[in-house]
Amino acid sequence: MTDYTSWQIIGRGTERTCYRHPEDATRCVKIARSDRTKQTLREIEYFSYLAGKGVPFDHIPRFYGKVRTSDSVGIEQELVIDRKATDTSGQTMETSPSKTIDQYFSSPRTPDEIAAFWQAIGELKDWLLKYNVLALGIDHNNVVVNCAADGGIRLILIDGVYDTEWFPVSKYIPFFGRKKILRRWARFMEKLHDRYPQLFAA
Repeated sequence: MTDYTSWQIIGRGTERTCYRHPEDATRCVKIARSDRTKQTLREIEYFSYLAGKGVPFDHIPRFYGKVRTSDSVGIEQELVIDRKATDTSGQTMETSPSKTIDQYFSSPRTPDEIAAFWQAIGELKDWLLKYNVLALGIDHNNVVVNCAADGGIRLILIDGVYDTEWFPVSKYIPFFGRKKILRRWARFMEKLHDRYPQLFAA
């Protein structure tokens, strides 16, 4: 049985610890103790549901399955990393894990970078609505700014991709899903406005 605790820790929350795969730097596992598995099991179920529907994982990490140890449960998924060009041939190299929105705006950003961010915001919203993806955790710490080799960016939800409805009408009926997504999106935009007012300056 794999001893995930020997892997490099790249993140730690109240319920889970995230480890980078030692043999594949583009993968990670999030491990929860067996008495704190509710969020992880919800995510595993929801990722499996989205994959079964054929939803493209353009704005969430690719899902590789469930992992289990004697005293924990986890999820193996893509580690979202930034890439940069190494030469004019177009070859790219992996760099570091993508920054959360909070980390990204901890440094000053150019007008072009802010414009690219707003474009990425629109693309994320359109994707959520198009595929009726119900993400509970849309905020500045659960969304990362993924920088591509060509200079473009994407916003990717790395946590809280599940819903908690007892009777999941929003999951199966897009009309109700859209209303829920738009409510959560409005709260997300309010948080962005409060935290980063420079993004909303004329």
